[in-house]
Amino acid sequence: MNNSIRQFSPPVEDFMAADSTRHHNRHYKTLILLVLSMTGGTFLLLWLAQFSPVTPLRGRTSGPAQWTEISVRAEASPDAGGFYHLRIDGDGRLFRSDAWRYQQPHPENPSMIQILLSATRPDGRPLPAQQQTLSRVLAQLGRDHQIASERVTVRAGSTIARGDHLRLASGS
Repeated sequence: MNNSIRQFSPPVEDFMAADSTRHHNRHYKTLILLVLSMTGGTFLLLWLAQFSPVTPLRGRTSGPAQWTEISVRAEASPDAGGFYHLRIDGDGRLFRSDAWRYQQPHPENPSMIQILLSATRPDGRPLPAQQQTLSRVLAQLGRDHQIASERVTVRAGSTIARGDHLRLASGS
């Protein structure tokens, strides 16, 4: 009885030979399908990007920003939070954000440059290294964008100083 079963079943080698000849170009077909689907997906995303920019910071701008005032915000936390163009850390190092690089306007006041002082004293007053960098940055921005000192606002803790009274907020 074992011999009769053996006669009707083809040898295993025949199955493997038939399988390899039948699917000889399967990997080429899979690769072509993958390339076509990725190309189609790319064109779909490009078409959708016409209606809404994918990344707002790198979207189309209306031209160079016309800045007329500067706002300095001091936070005791070392983490950079909220919107800012420039950040000065506790060591006095200056960092430029993507909003600065791409001249993105401030969401609430498009004519304002926002500077963030992070890792200040607990009362919000800047550290000496921050004061030096801030005075240098304010002088440079004032020259580059013709912003008068009266158009500079510093918020440090509960203290708000404008223009010539900036010494109040800087802790000197």
